[in-house]
Amino acid sequence: MQLLSLLILFRDGFDDLNALQAALARYRDPLRQIAPDHLIFGAPAELDVQLASESDVLIESQEIAEFFPHKDGSAIALCNQRIELSWDMKADPGLITNFIGFVEPEVRRLVGKCWTFDPAGGSWF
Repeated sequence: MQLLSLLILFRDGFDDLNALQAALARYRDPLRQIAPDHLIFGAPAELDVQLASESDVLIESQEIAEFFPHKDGSAIALCNQRIELSWDMKADPGLITNFIGFVEPEVRRLVGKCWTFDPAGGSWF
């Protein structure tokens, strides 16, 4: 199975995904918690939602900010957390777009400033 993904980069927002899980519950789409830092959202297409806070996230954020210019590059370089959204490339693109449209604004509401990056296309959203 080949996956596509987006990265939501931010600084200091989550210890786990409990707040995001609670926010997504209001959409009444299927939602499963796999681990404190891992959710599966939606059906029949599924959006995999994983939180990463390791030290390599900061290094990765610095590299993304350096190689993919953005007007907020200096703030992006300080991001020490990310949520990776991934899905099967054969999944219904309309459903996946809807799920991303639910998740990304909720993350933004919970953490404040964040940036969404497409690592395959090298572009910002």
